[in-house]
Amino acid sequence: MIRIFETEEELAREIAREMQQRLTEDEQPVFCLASGSTPQKSYAQFARDIDREGRVKDLRIVSLDEWVGIDRSSEGSCYQMLNQDLFSLIPLESEQIEFFDGTAADLAQECSRIDRYIEQYPITFSLMGVGMNGHIGLNEPGSPVLDCSSVVELSATTKEVAQKYFHERTVLTEGITLGLGQVIRSRRVITAITGERKAEIVREIFCNPDAKLPAQALLGYEHIDFFLDAKAAKYLDISGEHAG
Repeated sequence: MIRIFETEEELAREIAREMQQRLTEDEQPVFCLASGSTPQKSYAQFARDIDREGRVKDLRIVSLDEWVGIDRSSEGSCYQMLNQDLFSLIPLESEQIEFFDGTAADLAQECSRIDRYIEQYPITFSLMGVGMNGHIGLNEPGSPVLDCSSVVELSATTKEVAQKYFHERTVLTEGITLGLGQVIRSRRVITAITGERKAEIVREIFCNPDAKLPAQALLGYEHIDFFLDAKAAKYLDISGEHAG
């Protein structure tokens, strides 16, 4: 289902509300969360609303993706962005966070490690963003739908857009990412897209079935909703699916 919100702030409040609901109601809450600019307001709202004496101690967070060759302590790493936007704002212990190591000597083994973790602790809630080229995590256009964690070659668009996260130009060639199949198997998935800069890719996702974008692999599932703000949805003509 597509839900369209008048403002990015309204969208963020609804995502934060659902995150709190999942934290409260899931027997073993395991979140898979995208980094980047789109979910920042949602994480800030969730951190403000969270019951710090409640079930946050039961929450586990598993990595979605990371840049290969970038240490997690480096500014611009996916871990560091999430640490700044969420981990540092709520009372999490380090053992509650299981994240890809993009500098691991054996990346195949690193993929297997995260896959085993998800088998042991299935994802109950995923919050995804969508890249300017329609990617999910680091599943890039033109790639097959992956069923497990993999090392992938980054597209030219992803390499260029990612530079905004680094203080100086950084060479990026590969990423390590969950497969789309793992995201789809999450108990609940919200895919958030905000801002006028994403309006063109939103139109491609929903109006061009031949585009074969990774985000399109998430369409048609009852447990997966796309949350758009009005600016991102400007080219869509959808009735009866508005909110906010």
